[in-house]
This record gives sequence, structure tokens and C-alpha cells, in this order.
Amino acid sequence: MEMIRNRATDLFPSILLTVLSMIQALALELLWTRLRESPYLWTAGWDAVIGWTQVAAMLLGFLVVWLFYVSIVMRFRWLPSLQDSVVPFAVGILEFILIDLMGPDSLSLWFYAMAFIFAVSILTSHTLYRRARRDPANREFFESVQPATLRDFAPAIGAVAGIALLGLVLHFSGGPRWLALGSLLVAIAALANQIRMTHRFWQRSISDTASSEAAA
Repeated sequence: MEMIRNRATDLFPSILLTVLSMIQALALELLWTRLRESPYLWTAGWDAVIGWTQVAAMLLGFLVVWLFYVSIVMRFRWLPSLQDSVVPFAVGILEFILIDLMGPDSLSLWFYAMAFIFAVSILTSHTLYRRARRDPANREFFESVQPATLRDFAPAIGAVAGIALLGLVLHFSGGPRWLALGSLLVAIAALANQIRMTHRFWQRSISDTASSEAAA
């Protein structure tokens, strides 16, 4: 049994990244097809500005998903579960939905889908951290990190609620173009902040690894 556990733990990261890279490639291909089939993007006006801002937000979202999984896989070791294998497909489906909802006429639904992706990512990260904490190989990282409480998730919950709230505001306000653009810029800022947090996490991981090697 121990041999199977070790084999699953050793092989899963490469399998996960392979599956995720295929899903991301399909999402990018679908996005490119959608760009070619959206004539409003290639004409001057508010719809084009909103459309390209939406595209920028989606590309940042795809990058956030990729960086999240890469940083987790390269930093931690954990015993995978069936859920770990299913979540990348769920994220991929949500990305496809996000692309399908692209356009100024369905912007409120697009924000709901974006909020849902954030929520799934938060739950996934919490689950993976809990499993990683149980593995002795990750002890040096978690020695100075207390188990997360509800207060620790307040910023992430606020981001999800804020994005969903933007969708509600756009829905009930009729989606004026200036408000739509402002809402998209807020979403881009939230995604950029997530990339910044991932960068800080990775810098800390490198610092912890270097410190342990120096001590050895």
C-alpha cells in the first residue's frame, strides 16, 4: 500500500500539469476562434473597447489558473485524491463558459462565471494546502504558517463577492458602457493582484528552500 501511495504522489504532478496544459490550450484555441467570429471587436466603438478588455481579463484568468497549479505542484508534495483529478476539468469547463459568454450583451453572466471560477480556485487551494500540511516533506513551509481560519479567507471571499456584485449591478442597471468598462478594469485589477500574490508565494518558497539547503 505504501508503494502505491508513493507512486501516486510522485506521478500525479506531471499528470496534472499535462492535463491542465491540454485544457488551457483548448481554451486558448476556443478564444481565438471566438475572436475571429466577433466582428464587433474589429470596429471602433465602445463594444470593441469592452470586448478587448474582456479578452485581456480572460487571458489573465487563464494565466492565474496556470500559475496557481504550477506553483503548488513545484512547491508541495501531497497524496492526490480523485477530486484533484476532476477539478482541472471543472475549471476548463468554466473557462469555456467564460469564452462563450464573451460579448457586451451577456456581460453580467460573464461576471457570474468569473466569480464562480474564483470560488472554485479558492476551495481547491484550501483543500490542497490541507493535504500538503499532512505530508512531512512540506514541514519546513508549514512550521511558521498556522492553519487558515475564516478571517484568512476574507480577502478572497470579498473578491468573489465583489465580482458577483459587479454582475448584479450590470444586470439591474442595464449595463451602461462606462460601467461595464469600469467593472472589467476592476476584475483585471483583482486578477493582477492574484498574480502578485502567487509571485510572493513563489518567492517565499524559494527563500525557504534556499534557507534549508544552507542549513544542511
